[in-house]
Amino acid sequence: MFQRKKWIIVFPYLFVFLISFTLLPVLSKEKPQVIPKENKKIVALRKALDEEIDALSARMIEMNDWMYHNPEPGFLEFEAAKMLTNELEKNGFEVEMGVPGLPDNFDKLKVVGGFPVDYSGPPGMPTAFKAKYKGKSEHPIIGVTVEYDALRGDPPFHGCQHNMQGPTGIGAAIALAKIMEKNKIPGSVWVIGAPAEEVGPPAKAAMAQAGYLDDIDFMFRSHGTARETLRFPGGFSARHIRQMKYTFHGKSAHAQQPWQGRSALDAVLLLFYAVDMMREHSEPQFRFHGIVSDGGQAPNIVPQEASALMWIRHLMDETPVGAVSPKKAREMIEKKVEALDNMAKAAALATETTVDIDHYGEYQPGIAVGILNDIVFQYGVEYKGVDIGKRAVPRHWEETGFATLVVPGAHVSIGTEGIPDVAGHSQENADITISEAGHKSLILTAKVMAAAGLRLLLDPKLRDKAKAEHASWLEKYNK
Repeated sequence: MFQRKKWIIVFPYLFVFLISFTLLPVLSKEKPQVIPKENKKIVALRKALDEEIDALSARMIEMNDWMYHNPEPGFLEFEAAKMLTNELEKNGFEVEMGVPGLPDNFDKLKVVGGFPVDYSGPPGMPTAFKAKYKGKSEHPIIGVTVEYDALRGDPPFHGCQHNMQGPTGIGAAIALAKIMEKNKIPGSVWVIGAPAEEVGPPAKAAMAQAGYLDDIDFMFRSHGTARETLRFPGGFSARHIRQMKYTFHGKSAHAQQPWQGRSALDAVLLLFYAVDMMREHSEPQFRFHGIVSDGGQAPNIVPQEASALMWIRHLMDETPVGAVSPKKAREMIEKKVEALDNMAKAAALATETTVDIDHYGEYQPGIAVGILNDIVFQYGVEYKGVDIGKRAVPRHWEETGFATLVVPGAHVSIGTEGIPDVAGHSQENADITISEAGHKSLILTAKVMAAAGLRLLLDPKLRDKAKAEHASWLEKYNK
């Protein structure tokens, strides 16, 4: 009798324990909360923001699909820039085209990097733009960077999904500006049109160095589709890249009597052999890319001129956090560039040719701001991004590094159901952008971007934290 009473008393507690244990996996999947929760005002405004983006969604998809079918390579995106700026102007943005204050040699460097020699249009960056809602410059200024260049090819194609960035960014910016105006929220929204992400010299680096981004408080940028919703820490992020062109000059002759000439192509091939040897003895973080951009005119003529475009890349963000500083990585890549220049000179000596060396592009690590990444991640989770996780390596908002030193910002992506795993810079990657899953990703990314911008406008404490963190990383950058 005593035993029965004992079990009657214990059983309810045992039942609660077993139920709790069963529910533990469910409870462990509760949405992560990495920034303070929204108040009722922000929740209501974000709902209105979503409705604005939903109203714009058909036009955003239309622009995305048009750019897929009408690709334009770097610095030649005239029709894409016209379409995007027309859409912004229709929605109350004042647009300025071009970037003042570029270096005197910028157009020469464009040609070195593969820009058409016979181009006769405007100089500089004629397809770049700055669009301000109603011309406002009131702080805080939320910036959105968009890109719209296709990969070079015959024909060009959007294998890096830049056709998505313009519609995503301007959809978010237009919606955010409308909500700000209707609710008298202080601040400004700007859209920065950045051409030629895929070629050198790097456009956003030149923009940053020319002071084009100086007044912007925070910047957001997207880059196509994603399969994961990830939280990234703050820190130093991205790649060192150096871009060089080696042009060899020899002497032409009939290929039947080649001893009368000196082959510039031989020098180029010798350079490639030397690079392969250097690759074997380089740290795992290095990558070497190159093409023969000019190999001569005909097989029966000894090539009088030949050239190679060569890139060296140091994958600093593929190493563990803290394993290498930006300064150390810069020193490492500069030694590789010096070695490659010496190889080109040696190839010229070995083939009795001469060589011209042009350094036309430079990228460096940028600053990732953890609190801004957290804001983006939080809204990625809120909008039901799939495959939620985190990374140990930082991620910043643009590829050249230079702009992140000027403006704190964040890269916006949200894992979307149905996005296949394909190679980047491929036709399959381009095709995703006009699929149903690609369209869904476009709209979700715009909502995450707009929500993150709204949160910064309404939360001065988060703004202060982001500015302070950026300043802290900037102080350590060259140490």
